Amino acid sequence: MKLLRLSDEEAKEKFGSPAAFGEPTAVQGGTLRKAGNLLLVNAKRYKLFGAKRDAIRITAGSGFIKWARGETKFAAGDAFIAEDLQEYEINGAEEFLVLREER
Repeated sequence: MKLLRLSDEEAKEKFGSPAAFGEPTAVQGGTLRKAGNLLLVNAKRYKLFGAKRDAIRITAGSGFIKWARGETKFAAGDAFIAEDLQEYEINGAEEFLVLREER
């Protein structure tokens, strides 16, 4: 269980060019749009479950990521890798990307 901060270079490499997202769906007080395994979330609070590894990029807002063993602050432009967290929550972000990966 760990949350690692990515450098700007690593984030650019991970998220690359913008994807064509599908129509928005209402979720947890915000909206979710998908492009394959890439999620675009617009919400002040969003809980994620179950992926082995997620890459997260905050595109707007600031706040914190909270999981069972801690929390980390973030601001727009920050990026992270979440490994084996099982459940975590992104609080305060206005918009963020989540790339759900298999290891």
